[in-house]
Amino acid sequence: MKTKTNQDNEAPKSVSGTTVTETSTPPVAHGTDISHAELAAENEQLKATIRLNAAHRQITGELARAGARSPELLFDAAKGDLQFAEDGTLTNAAAIVERLEAAFPEQFADDPPIGPIDGGAGRAAVPALTKDALAKMSPAEIARLDWAAVRQALTEK
Repeated sequence: MKTKTNQDNEAPKSVSGTTVTETSTPPVAHGTDISHAELAAENEQLKATIRLNAAHRQITGELARAGARSPELLFDAAKGDLQFAEDGTLTNAAAIVERLEAAFPEQFADDPPIGPIDGGAGRAAVPALTKDALAKMSPAEIARLDWAAVRQALTEK
């Protein structure tokens, strides 16, 4: 008994002989014009996106382990050099990291972190004004001082 699938993906019809099933494209909802070629192109695009995301995770991870300051930017610089195996895995990850280390050594420098830009301003206490310091000042110097600080210095023991 031989079976075939008709154009509308209806149940197979029997034909004398052996059983053979022909496959066709999956049914498409009425009113849509998605061709097999469009679906195949979309599938390839999705596979490429998945490969690129996996390569991104792998390369940025290896760059971070190598001490890169900005792995994301370095990945963008190497995006055109990616080579994939048939199964979609990245084949030249180590070569890319080595090339980036040679091309951008400043991105892999082991410099100690630089302190904050304010240099610690505001962390040290302002020297307190004392009665002895006031006694050594001229009246003009005392006039330029903050009167609250002068009052506090004069009231201290």
